[in-house]
Amino acid sequence: MDFNYEEFKEKFGEEAADIVKSEIKTAEDFGLKWKLEINYKNEHWISLLFVTTIDAMSIKVYKHPKKIKSVDRIFRLECEQALKIMAELGA
Repeated sequence: MDFNYEEFKEKFGEEAADIVKSEIKTAEDFGLKWKLEINYKNEHWISLLFVTTIDAMSIKVYKHPKKIKSVDRIFRLECEQALKIMAELGA
């Protein structure tokens, strides 16, 4: 997947662009596949999802000003356990 830092910075701000750039470098250094996509957006913020083969990161960015609202990381084993619990709860 291609990542254009300048375009990303323009859309989501420098703070988010720096985080994603760093995550991509780390993933590539470890030979991990990765994917970045918009998970959700509304009039106030955008939720980005950065996923590798070992973890996932949710980055929420306010639209105005373009500032980070929150960054959350969950690892694969935690994801699997959460999905198991959700299934037990009837999801």
